Amino acid sequence: MPRPPRTLLATACALAVFATAACSPGGAGSAAPATTAPATSAAPSASVGPTDGDRGVSLIVGGPAHASVLTRDVVVTGLKSPWALAFLPDGSFLVSERDTGFIKHIRAGVAVRLNGPGAQAIRAKIVPAGEGGLLGLAISPADPTLVYAYVSRADGNAVVRMALSGDLLSNPVDIVTHIPHAKNHNGGGLAFGPDGFLYISTGDATTSANAQDEASLAGKILRVIADGADKDGSPAPGNPFDSQVWSLGHRNVEGFGWVSDGRMYASELGQDLLDELNLITSGANYGWPTVEGTARAPAGTVLGATADGLTYPVAQWSTDDASPSGIAITHEAIYVAALKGERLWRVPLTRDGTGIPEVILDGLGRIRNVVVGPDGALYVLTNNTDGRGKPRAEDDHVVRITVG
Repeated sequence: MPRPPRTLLATACALAVFATAACSPGGAGSAAPATTAPATSAAPSASVGPTDGDRGVSLIVGGPAHASVLTRDVVVTGLKSPWALAFLPDGSFLVSERDTGFIKHIRAGVAVRLNGPGAQAIRAKIVPAGEGGLLGLAISPADPTLVYAYVSRADGNAVVRMALSGDLLSNPVDIVTHIPHAKNHNGGGLAFGPDGFLYISTGDATTSANAQDEASLAGKILRVIADGADKDGSPAPGNPFDSQVWSLGHRNVEGFGWVSDGRMYASELGQDLLDELNLITSGANYGWPTVEGTARAPAGTVLGATADGLTYPVAQWSTDDASPSGIAITHEAIYVAALKGERLWRVPLTRDGTGIPEVILDGLGRIRNVVVGPDGALYVLTNNTDGRGKPRAEDDHVVRITVG
């Protein structure tokens, strides 16, 4: 397992010495609303935790119940309907724009559009309608010149791979194709897991029955081989259904990530009752459309439970408070970007699960994504130009924050 990124002032020794109230950008305390459910969850057992390669000691997983934003700086402005952010080894990063189809390379606050046959092919083929278009991005950990993109096309959603040379992208190679596509609920998350395989989140494509159909790629988290020319897109070894499917029963997952001890979490957009944060395990069924969070669950069902073949979220919110998209995971907390809720949530981690969600940042409008940078800071991507927000001067932004 690769060494986890260290997060912003949340080292093991800090866990015991700071516990401050969450704050908004203006500095006032901001507690989670009453409609936000507290959550704890038992994590899958792990025999040995990750170690610090320099010192050979176990890294402590877990952070304080409360934290606050220490610094906030605008990194880049003028983005249009941005969706994903992916860092390159030199500390610069790529941003995808859902509707324009541009991938922009951000260096020292300057955004340059990537070009070349790959960039041209994406712009020519994407269907930028509703929640579709150019969505997730991922950089291969084995070869950081390889860029993966999740795109909506006339033949369905697809994941493609391109080689990056300077600011030029090579012709795209299809990795996974014919993922069901609709105006809404297209998923779009991409990330390489600690096991080296590519994980892909999909939506139910507005047909809720897709989520429970093991033969459909919609409403799922997929796990595939993505680095071998003869195996591109094929199921990764150990997948539970002898297919590309890793988990099912999802309405629309846009963000996911891993704790350094191996736990995988994913955000999920609910319909009109409850949004979710789920602990993802191989083969688990997360219940859509039978349940939405704990709504419509049997009486007495608690957060984090598995009952009657369904796994329930470890945290949930009113859809007015969240509409979660991307998430970032450090070894002290899970950070959840909220679109309709227009805030950044922090869910503290413990060795055994999760604590009570708190608002750590608001005032930026809709937040599409959040990513841990190589410097340990959080990079927050706003999304006020997506047709649902209220654009402000110089929107959209990437904002860098540190937390302590």
